[in-house]
Amino acid sequence: MKSAPWQVLGILLGGFLLRVIQLDARPVWYDEAFAVLYAEKSFAQMWYGTVTQVQGAAADVHPLFFYGLLHGWMNAVGQSAFAVRFMSVAFGVGTVAVMYRLTREWFEQTRGASLALLAAAIVACAPFHLAYSQEARMYAQLGFFAALFVLAYVMIEKKRGRAWWLLFVLSGAAMLYSHNLAVFFGLTLGVVIVVRARQSRNLQSLGPFVIAGAAMLLLWLPWLLLLPSQMGKIQQAYWVAQPDVLTLLQTLLTFTADFDNARFPPLLLPFALGVAVLLFVLLMFELMRGGWRDARIGFFAVMAGAPPLLIFLVSLWRPVYLTRTLMPSFLMLAVLVAWLLTRLPRVLRRAVMVVLALVTIATYAFYYPYADFPRPPFREGVAFLDAHVLPGDAIVHDNKMTYFPMHYYAHGDGLPQAFIADPAGGGSDTLAYPTQEALDLFATNLENATGSHPRVWFVIFRQAREESAHTGNLEWMRAHYHLAQEMTFHDLELYLFEK
Repeated sequence: MKSAPWQVLGILLGGFLLRVIQLDARPVWYDEAFAVLYAEKSFAQMWYGTVTQVQGAAADVHPLFFYGLLHGWMNAVGQSAFAVRFMSVAFGVGTVAVMYRLTREWFEQTRGASLALLAAAIVACAPFHLAYSQEARMYAQLGFFAALFVLAYVMIEKKRGRAWWLLFVLSGAAMLYSHNLAVFFGLTLGVVIVVRARQSRNLQSLGPFVIAGAAMLLLWLPWLLLLPSQMGKIQQAYWVAQPDVLTLLQTLLTFTADFDNARFPPLLLPFALGVAVLLFVLLMFELMRGGWRDARIGFFAVMAGAPPLLIFLVSLWRPVYLTRTLMPSFLMLAVLVAWLLTRLPRVLRRAVMVVLALVTIATYAFYYPYADFPRPPFREGVAFLDAHVLPGDAIVHDNKMTYFPMHYYAHGDGLPQAFIADPAGGGSDTLAYPTQEALDLFATNLENATGSHPRVWFVIFRQAREESAHTGNLEWMRAHYHLAQEMTFHDLELYLFEK
């Protein structure tokens, strides 16, 4: 089967439209607000706010490649939610195109075109990839460069020209600079290359890959030297918990029908989880039934499964397991799911596709209008405060999670906002003082934040209020002021306290 250009363009257009729906309307949350506020600074400021040592560890845990790209992007298109997120949209749609080309080239001899269309459609429609293609964060970028990295490898294996070697090195380095955990994906491909060379008894073929790998590491070396201190930051204070078997099950659910940083609807959860497990079981069955004997399928199975398992094992020692960092493996899994659907009997294939479509549509219905923790309607909260704050009032945020998005939406309109520091050394204590210096935004305590102000607006997440460990600040306010007014914007709560 030869795919028509209109089919490919249709998938790309569909993927693009899914990624621009509600692009500006969906509330910017803490991670995105931090990214925008950080990226507007100079590279020197970002460097200081990231690598400066605090008790022997780096101030922040992420490479600066994404922030540097976002800095240039914002200088060109501005800082509206639509503008800053559109860079991720471009990476997301670009990834769909790369996955089409990658799958078609890898399966050129057997149903390559039809399999490529199906794999591209899965990536275009998957809620997991869609969600991170709508966020001003580095995960869509990570997926794009990982897909390009694998495509370059495939083209090298097919001897398509020397230019692919250059792309292999550059895309690999860009992937590593996108997120530190991408090293596990690159390491997996390196092991696959060595194993394939040994199996073919052609160890001489490793020579060019050794040179390319050395060039890649040389490009990454400046950041590789900083990696131990960034791992030290994770050990000092980071919110990631040690994973367990349920974490792997949650990963399957997220890859299939969920997206991070949201409450999945309880009524849909059993159905979606059942579909995720069913897909996994069917895939394992087909692999054991003979799929492993096809080296091309084995390649994608290893690239999809090995990096998450490696990160899982490392996380038993130092927790770093985050589902969104597994974007490269998700893309490889999308190809496996496409292959699975072509292997199933026609009736079962249609039934599985219908079920997947229903779960995906149900997820869309929940995803697009989502406005609860951690992304309640901050913009509406800022508009309310802007209309009701009087001269002499103070606005105090329970923590940085509400402050950063509302500071972003305030656009420097003079709202007197401050935020309370996280408990020192706790899992939420991720905003180091050098990073605060780079941002010129400093945490404080309640006594200093309230001062002698006769009226104080206190901002807190409902979820934070309901968790006993986070009620101290609100109780302090109740003990020193009397409550005059309360407003709620989904999960965002505003309290007006007066003397």
